[in-house]
Amino acid sequence: MSSTSSKSAATVEATVTSKGQVTLPRELRKRLGVQKGSRIRFHVPASGAVQVEPVLYDLEDLWRMADQGGPAKSIMTFEQMDAAKAQRKW
Repeated sequence: MSSTSSKSAATVEATVTSKGQVTLPRELRKRLGVQKGSRIRFHVPASGAVQVEPVLYDLEDLWRMADQGGPAKSIMTFEQMDAAKAQRKW
């Protein structure tokens, strides 16, 4: 593993094992706020860089994607989830 960083940007490298596994370096785990048992999400666009983020709010993400057509940008309240459910046409 090697690492180069500044206050706002960082480059972190890791090695892929023969089983296709990668251990996230400590600096990256700390920056993402993940620990043992945490889930992470990989966004793989058709072109460009892969994005990695911690999975924090599964239910809110699903409702936001279903009702607004994109990934969640903020946390939904229960009232917002109820309103989203009320707008859905089954």
